[in-house]
Amino acid sequence: MFVLDYLSYLLTSFTTIFVIVDPLGNLPMFIALTEPFSSSEREKVSRRSTVLALVILLLITLTGGFILDFFKVTIEGLKIAGGILLFAISIDILMGGNRRESYVEKGVENRNVDSLAAFPIALPLYTGPGAITASIVLYSSAESILLKVMVLVSIVVTYAIVRVTQRYSNYLIRVLGKSGSDIVARVMAIFLAAIGIEYFFSGLFAKIQSFI
Repeated sequence: MFVLDYLSYLLTSFTTIFVIVDPLGNLPMFIALTEPFSSSEREKVSRRSTVLALVILLLITLTGGFILDFFKVTIEGLKIAGGILLFAISIDILMGGNRRESYVEKGVENRNVDSLAAFPIALPLYTGPGAITASIVLYSSAESILLKVMVLVSIVVTYAIVRVTQRYSNYLIRVLGKSGSDIVARVMAIFLAAIGIEYFFSGLFAKIQSFI
């Protein structure tokens, strides 16, 4: 495999995970959830939630293949289900993001720093079903160790960006504004819908070929 092929897979992996995790689009939710906290407490929530979200996604990505084998689920079946799920998530975001608003409502009841970092910020806001599905598909589809490493690197880089956006959330929101963040989220949702459709038809065609 040529270097360009590796770089292309790295770019695909990173773009897919970045679009789904959506660091900029999730900023208003992060700020809304941590609004009552002091700067030091918000920083603590940011560190813990980012590390926790990263660890969860890495563990699920690495063990996803074993989980699929245990439940006798094929990668094609996961692509079909994941494609439908990603498309549904993108529609929810495009239609106003009721799912995200519910995270804020649940977070209001859960103002402890440690518990808030775990739920709903780490899971499911930053490591939701879409990110889990996409990471398992990318990692399981990788044909070499180097490609699998690239998927893991993409995950780490994405959450490093999450950490930076949270660290400077006040400045970024001031620049983007609420409407700017909403626009970013909806633009990302369009790409997410396209990724979901690609997953769906890729898995569907593979299934059809296996039956034939």
